[in-house]
Amino acid sequence: MATKVNSTLGTLSRRSFIGATALGAAAVMAGGLEAVSPEKALASEGDGDETYVYTSCPMCNQSVFCGLKGTVQDGKLVRVEGNEQHSKPKPCLKGLTSLQYLYDPNRLLYPLKRTNPAKGIGEDPQWERIGWDEALETIAAEFNKAKETYGAPSVTFHSGDPKEHLPLFQRVAALFGTPNVSWGGAQCAFALAMSGILCYGATVTTMPSPETKVHLQWGSNIAWSLYPQPTAYKGMLDAKKAGCKYIVIDTRMTPTAVQLADLYLQPRPGSDGALALAMANVIIEEDLYDHEFVENWTEGFDEYKEYVAEFTPEKAEEITWVSADQIREAARMWAEAGQGTMWVSPHSTTHHSNGVQSTRAITLLLALMGYWDREGCRKLTPGVTGTADAEFRLTDLSGPLLDQRAGVDRWPVWSAMSTYYQNNGLLEYINDGIIHAGVFLGTNLMNFPQTQLVQEAVSTLDFAVAVDMHLNPWTHDYMDMVLPAAVCWERVAPFQSQPNGIIGSQAAMQPAGEAREDWQFLLDLGCALGFEEECFHGDLKAAMQAYLDAGGSGATVDDIQNALPGVYELPMAGEWSPKQYEKNGFSTPSGKAEFKSGLLEQLGFEGLPVYEEPHISPVSTPELLEQYPLILTTGNRVPWYVHSKYRHTPWLSQFMPEPIVNMSHEDAEARGLEEGDTVRIYNQFGEVRFKVAITNMMHPGNVEILHGWEQANSCLLIDRVFDPISGFPTFKDALCEIEKV
Repeated sequence: MATKVNSTLGTLSRRSFIGATALGAAAVMAGGLEAVSPEKALASEGDGDETYVYTSCPMCNQSVFCGLKGTVQDGKLVRVEGNEQHSKPKPCLKGLTSLQYLYDPNRLLYPLKRTNPAKGIGEDPQWERIGWDEALETIAAEFNKAKETYGAPSVTFHSGDPKEHLPLFQRVAALFGTPNVSWGGAQCAFALAMSGILCYGATVTTMPSPETKVHLQWGSNIAWSLYPQPTAYKGMLDAKKAGCKYIVIDTRMTPTAVQLADLYLQPRPGSDGALALAMANVIIEEDLYDHEFVENWTEGFDEYKEYVAEFTPEKAEEITWVSADQIREAARMWAEAGQGTMWVSPHSTTHHSNGVQSTRAITLLLALMGYWDREGCRKLTPGVTGTADAEFRLTDLSGPLLDQRAGVDRWPVWSAMSTYYQNNGLLEYINDGIIHAGVFLGTNLMNFPQTQLVQEAVSTLDFAVAVDMHLNPWTHDYMDMVLPAAVCWERVAPFQSQPNGIIGSQAAMQPAGEAREDWQFLLDLGCALGFEEECFHGDLKAAMQAYLDAGGSGATVDDIQNALPGVYELPMAGEWSPKQYEKNGFSTPSGKAEFKSGLLEQLGFEGLPVYEEPHISPVSTPELLEQYPLILTTGNRVPWYVHSKYRHTPWLSQFMPEPIVNMSHEDAEARGLEEGDTVRIYNQFGEVRFKVAITNMMHPGNVEILHGWEQANSCLLIDRVFDPISGFPTFKDALCEIEKV
């Protein structure tokens, strides 16, 4: 079982941290971010000399992200702060608590195997500690057995979070011969990326620049999520001071809306597509659109124009809860500025049964105005050279296998646009006999709707091994083996791309117990499977060097390490110039920005960004509304957690020690509820229990809960219906009722 690491967190440091973070929360609400990054987070300090190490924080879910500087004394990490030479130099609370994460006495530190042959809900695995040699030999034997019996695709390489291991993950899977490799983007950001690529051949979201005159912030509360980086919100405040106007559209009255919005619209959850189409209706009807761009550089405008004519502001008001006057005002503000950018949440608009099409409707507001690849708009800037990794991932081996992926027929658009398989069908893949074994790296089974069905299915696999930092019963009770992963301060791989090059990582110490960093585990697994030469005989530095060589950077591992705390600089691929589409076109089937998607039509879907009601909503299921009169959304963020992560970390769990449901004063009063009451939230799928939090953020009739609470799993209330284009879960399509316990 897990072994305690001997480290004492100083009382003063904890008090200092609590005080600083409380000030940080207040600062966010007040419009500043400096206090969100306390200068120091301290552990007990000794008398020895201090040395410094540098790494990048993986504690958000977009792979390694912000720069961290660690102070090491007497062999212990005693202080964490930002690396000022990193492109993201100010980590948020989560990065600073990586110190406590390192010394968490509940960390998983040794390989464990199941000794109870019975698997299923309610069965105790009866874990027994084993050595790494036995673990790797067993995994290799079980995977090869599945390969011989059912074929290599019967083994899944399933990745949750974090994502920095993916190049090596794909390499080992390609060597083994399975195309069934997954990543966290199957539930996170990739549906948003798909929406942009279908319209423009590129992603669309960006922060406002000094030249931007209007910014459309749709469904993303950056004041709290601190995404895309902790400094982004300050940049947005600076842009506002410089004259940028903000249209903020969100189902909640967020701090971002309060502080930034020149115009705030609060739509009904799931109605975003109708709102975007109504804005387009106004822009076209009032002849405010960019004729030159639309006529020369777009495809399908006439059919799009005919379709949006149906969505008058008055009709949209009935659908969205937003007044016709506000819709007209937003459309005019967007169109008349002349230079605009947008940021759309990767979750809020995509976690619906019509998520991609609704998000396309939003992103096409850029095309209407020609807000593309010019100053003050979305600029397609060239990146650095020397960071390509397709050769390292062995795409020449994996490419011919892609048609064998699970779910290709069920989600053809996803399968055409991603080399990963859509893992939201894991339940069906197992039950249909497609998947028989797998490695689950950083996986949380509570991420799947109707979690109990997925848990039961995973328990029927011939063999399943998990890799994680903690032993989590809601996932690992259904596995045959669990292996300990190192935290960021204990690993040196991988590298991180920066705007001007590559930055490396240094380990502050050897991994605690017998934990191994992800890259080392994957090399060892590849060797155990019989690919010693291709996996560099388990030599981590050799693998890292091969990764650099494949990218063509010309750098050595030592070069990048020696450049720390700074960046190993690489040449740019070129200089930006405006309107590059005039030379190169758009990376779409037509070569133009597509109001009507050619790829969607090729694959049997409607090419226009059609609006459909969520599959469960007050409009589409009125009979359910009579029993469950509240719209339920799940999965929104708060500053100190990333979805299901870090709820057990003391420095962070103090901010929200129990599951809460956010609801309006009106909805609470109608049910006789007060702040802190324990309630049951229930619908046709099940029930969970939360504490009431009454807030002005919520529109009456709409309540929200966060996911990731093992004692209050929000996914038990979510249907197993998915967006047919992206395969995304419908985390925000639900109705419920609430009553006091």
